[in-house]
Amino acid sequence: MKKLSGLLASMLITASFLTACGTGSGTSGTPQNESAGKQEQAGSGASEPIKLNYWVPFSGGDGDFMKEMVNKFNQENPDTNVQILNLKNEEYYTKLSTAMVSGQAPDVAIAHTSKLAELVPTGNLEVMDTIATDLDWSSFNPNILQATVFDGKHMAIPLDTHAEIMFYNKKILGDAGLLDADGKPKMEPGAEGFVNFLREIKAKAPADVMPLATTSKGNQPYWLWWTLYSQMGGQLLTEDGKKADFNNEKSKQALQFLADLVNEDLWPKNIKNGGEIFAAGKGAISLNGVWSTGTFEKNKDTLDFAAISFPQLYDQPAAWGDSHTLVIPVQKNKDEKKAAAAAKFANWLADHGAMWAKAGHVPSKITVAESQEFKSLPYRSDYAEVANVVAFLPNSDKVGPIKEILVPNFDKLMTGQATVDQVLADAEKQVNELLAK
Repeated sequence: MKKLSGLLASMLITASFLTACGTGSGTSGTPQNESAGKQEQAGSGASEPIKLNYWVPFSGGDGDFMKEMVNKFNQENPDTNVQILNLKNEEYYTKLSTAMVSGQAPDVAIAHTSKLAELVPTGNLEVMDTIATDLDWSSFNPNILQATVFDGKHMAIPLDTHAEIMFYNKKILGDAGLLDADGKPKMEPGAEGFVNFLREIKAKAPADVMPLATTSKGNQPYWLWWTLYSQMGGQLLTEDGKKADFNNEKSKQALQFLADLVNEDLWPKNIKNGGEIFAAGKGAISLNGVWSTGTFEKNKDTLDFAAISFPQLYDQPAAWGDSHTLVIPVQKNKDEKKAAAAAKFANWLADHGAMWAKAGHVPSKITVAESQEFKSLPYRSDYAEVANVVAFLPNSDKVGPIKEILVPNFDKLMTGQATVDQVLADAEKQVNELLAK
């Protein structure tokens, strides 16, 4: 009897071993009950995190900071795994649009506010109101948020704003006696006060120092024109968006202001990279985007600088700016759990805007901008208020092509090849031809 019991035990152990090795019945070599168990487990989603493909167009420091944020999110949210793909900025939107049309879009992606007017009409973006149902939209800066609303629908979750501000070299201005007791520039208000301030710099600073070290071609003249024109309440297009509305006295005044700075050599011609000149300590003032903050900080051992919001030179405070937002592309096979996870991730990024602010950007959420974590970062709080006055370009799918018309025309003015009247007349004609197509 003992021998029989031992034999039975041996047979059971052998059978158990063979089953564990996958030699049981079934065409796949896996026992049917084990296969069913695996299918049930996979179906429940308990063992595998939701995977999200996330596309961004960041370079340099921006890319590094975003990777750091994604890593932190993945650590804090084991039920979701975000895989980031960083594409070159110049090819980003072409690839994103192609992916959305072909049904191979990422689960979540960065989109500039200025690009939403091109993306929204395609129908390839989810309406955030139907996905992020528990999101508190009132937590966002209203000026930043409003630029992402189309026909009363939230089409994106704002991450930041990156606007034009003013950087200044504290040593150069201090040595010239042009800083007040608080370390701020001694500058009289208005356009005339700004020009006189640059004149004082030119008279008192070393000869090799540029009063205004800002790139004098390409985007910067366009951004500065839009800043000053917006301070006068100017519009790019008519209310119906069908015609140009920038060839007027306010626009001429703004553009002439820039031309006069160049003609008086307060803003030297043909500056290819004003940021580099300022970083090298050879510029007293630099009008540039907030993203330059992180770059200038790398030179803090040799560059003593500070930053403030763009000064109000005309009727109202305003500054050119754009925003990085998070959008959720429509998927060929919609997965509601994935979409909800994508919205959660996007909102998490906005909630952790202080991390992103290390790159210089201003957080989109009011609570983040008021947090100690953000305020503890140097420089940022001194220009954070610019978020309230950013003059976003109109929600038109023609904004990008219009910029491609204005920039080269403005370059002609900056190099002395054309007058303000000629530039605006030519640009108006070309934009109206574009809009008529």
